[in-house]
Amino acid sequence: MSWHGLKTVCGGVTLSPQALVVSGVRISDLAGNQQAKRWDGLIDTGADRTAVPLAACHDLKLSPRDWRAVRGFDPESQPREFPLYYVGVAAKGVGRLKLLAYGVEKSYVLLGRDFISGITLLFDGAHSRWQMGRPGFMDRLALSVMVLR
Repeated sequence: MSWHGLKTVCGGVTLSPQALVVSGVRISDLAGNQQAKRWDGLIDTGADRTAVPLAACHDLKLSPRDWRAVRGFDPESQPREFPLYYVGVAAKGVGRLKLLAYGVEKSYVLLGRDFISGITLLFDGAHSRWQMGRPGFMDRLALSVMVLR
């Protein structure tokens, strides 16, 4: 897990503030067959649903479950149709979550609120730090701090 400027994952688009990037995200089918490639994942609290590279879906020979029209954050943008795939999305420290994700022509994974709602995300913006883990990892963290005192 690291801080990166969006320029590093979005092909030259430069935005501020810095982005929360999860390295080594694995995509699998629901049976757990993983794709060998690991992806960078961009945590996006504004995205309702996770989006995975179409290349990963094709490598795993997945069939679209459905298609949905989606409009970006720009109110002037036109809706575009994207396929939906049932996938497993795994990241270090959180294991694999089963999601219905959009397939997109990107070279990274967009980790939306459907992924975020299945984990605990600790964000310390004042110190440019963050950590994620399985639900309840904060309880263990707080307990270890109390024991140390």
